[in-house]
Amino acid sequence: MKFPFRRQFVISFAAAFAAFAVMGAVCPPAVLGADPSLPRAPEVPAVAAPASVAVPSVPAAPPAAVPTAPAPPVSPAVVILPPPVLPPAAAQPASETVPDASVPSRLPSDPVPVIEAPPAEEKKPDVVLSPVEVDFQVLRNKETDVEPAARDIFERLPGDGGKIRNTIPEGLGTRVDKWMRYFQSTGRGHFERYLSRSGKYATLMKEILNKYGLPGDLIYLALIESGFSPKAYSVANASGPWQFIAETGKRYGLKIDWWADERRDYEKSTHAAASYLRDLYGMFDSWQLATAAYNAGEGKISRAVDRYKSNEYAQLIKYGYLAPETKDYVPKMIAAQTIAKEPGKYGFGGVEYQSPLEFDKVEVPGGIDLAVLGEIIGVPNDSLREWNPELRRFCTPPNRASYDLRVPLSYGRVVKEHLDEIREDAKVTFILHTAAKGETLDSLAEKYDSSATSIRELNGLSGNALKKSAKLVIPVTGLGPEDAIPGKELSADQLQMSQLRSEEGRRGKRGRRQARSKKSGSSVTARKGDTLSKIANRSGVSLSALAKANGLASGARIKAGKRLKIPGRGADDDGGLVILARDSTDGGAANGKAVAPVKGAAQVKAVAPAKETGPAVPAPHPAAPGKTIRHIVQKGETLEKIARQYGLTVDQISRRNKLKDGQKIRRGRVLMIPSES
Repeated sequence: MKFPFRRQFVISFAAAFAAFAVMGAVCPPAVLGADPSLPRAPEVPAVAAPASVAVPSVPAAPPAAVPTAPAPPVSPAVVILPPPVLPPAAAQPASETVPDASVPSRLPSDPVPVIEAPPAEEKKPDVVLSPVEVDFQVLRNKETDVEPAARDIFERLPGDGGKIRNTIPEGLGTRVDKWMRYFQSTGRGHFERYLSRSGKYATLMKEILNKYGLPGDLIYLALIESGFSPKAYSVANASGPWQFIAETGKRYGLKIDWWADERRDYEKSTHAAASYLRDLYGMFDSWQLATAAYNAGEGKISRAVDRYKSNEYAQLIKYGYLAPETKDYVPKMIAAQTIAKEPGKYGFGGVEYQSPLEFDKVEVPGGIDLAVLGEIIGVPNDSLREWNPELRRFCTPPNRASYDLRVPLSYGRVVKEHLDEIREDAKVTFILHTAAKGETLDSLAEKYDSSATSIRELNGLSGNALKKSAKLVIPVTGLGPEDAIPGKELSADQLQMSQLRSEEGRRGKRGRRQARSKKSGSSVTARKGDTLSKIANRSGVSLSALAKANGLASGARIKAGKRLKIPGRGADDDGGLVILARDSTDGGAANGKAVAPVKGAAQVKAVAPAKETGPAVPAPHPAAPGKTIRHIVQKGETLEKIARQYGLTVDQISRRNKLKDGQKIRRGRVLMIPSES
């Protein structure tokens, strides 16, 4: 009688739990009001506990036999099956699940989000830096001027198994012969190149050595040290033609900093080497020991002399105290000297020697951009760098009030004539800029009319990526003296207006100089490599007029040093119209106001102000014959667009303004528009 009751109880109990399991699968805990962080109870697997009742073995009774039938008919198999899982198509996203109104939710109501606009970022002004502050900034950066180590062809001898033999011959003859054979065979290519380069520096170095009362043959020490290369850099951090390490170089007066390394200065380093060699000779009273000490150090040679009680180099190299390099140093120099004095005798008769150095030295201010200076005097930047190999950066050291710069022969006078223009146009002002979001090296270089390479070098950057709010040192040229004051803060508008004022001032000075030359004419001295055509272009006159004024044919050759008369120049050099396009963001000349006319120049006119739609663009037209139009570059303009305005080609405008291929033109630049179409 009790068995049916137990069976009914188990079935009812299982049916109830199955119903709760189904609700748990359909409605997530959050909907049912449960705390998701707490475990759910009871879980369906716990229902399997009554399995000991052996439910499957009990015959199933029809549902109608159950006296209490509030639950729907459920198969006993539900007890042992996992909760049903709805197919993906029937599942609803949690965000779309609506809780049953009969089940109150214990979750807090969602807060209403409050969206606030971020505060506008205040753009920090640029700050002009003093030379001391510039040094402080750049010295914090990682050193980027890593020079390749010079290959020392004299370290090892092929044929000796890559090592110098330890057998010590009597005297020096065997070692000298060994090096002479090497220079004539394996090392021939290098030695020929070094002999060729000696023609450029040997005369200068001998003259300096003679001033110190030293033998001129000591120049061959520079040959075996560096091959006469100012940029030679060894693994021992020795630099320059005489391979000074920094400590010894500074001891003998060479300045070494981030801006310049005077160990690479072929003049100053020769003076330092002469002083050092003179001191070494005074110490040992022997040129063999003095040159050996130049290699090993005076302390090492002094200890060798004391240890072996001998001041004979040939005797000291018999022992193991000196390094193999020092033992071969003097024989190596003697071998190089022997061949260099009679190259034809030893198979080097075909060497083409470079021309001896001839240059002018002129004092210029510190912090002068070499590229801009080169444009002013007509010397390529690469040539200036070659004449001054000690300069490690793009400018003369800004931490010095002045600097003695080498320029090609006869160009010293040109620099002095344009010194005012160089001070204004080529003087570099360093500003501290806080990088803003979205700025890149290229955008900063364009904004400040600078070089991305210079900005990267000054700030020790390895790539083009910039961090927001990074402090960057940026070199700027063309700032007026009233703005280039250390500590002064400059906004972007102030910086642009300063550059525009400087451009107008430079244009006015050039106009006055040219106006004076129109009345009286002038003369120039032909430089090495000059032609009539080059001088005509540089002087702003036609080739035919220049040739006629000097009684020469247009194709005549001229020698360096010849004085040529520059004829009075016509209105096409300075006069004409200045086209000033209006830009609502600028004031002054760029806002439709006429610039004050230059004395001696043609009348200056301005384009009528533009309508509200944007900047005015002059209608395309060629310049009137005999007149030159000056065009101030506006924002967004390109050479192609300007050329179309005036019915010209890009090449014509580039030639008239001496622009290089691909050179960018910055806003505010004044372009001369040629009259010929």
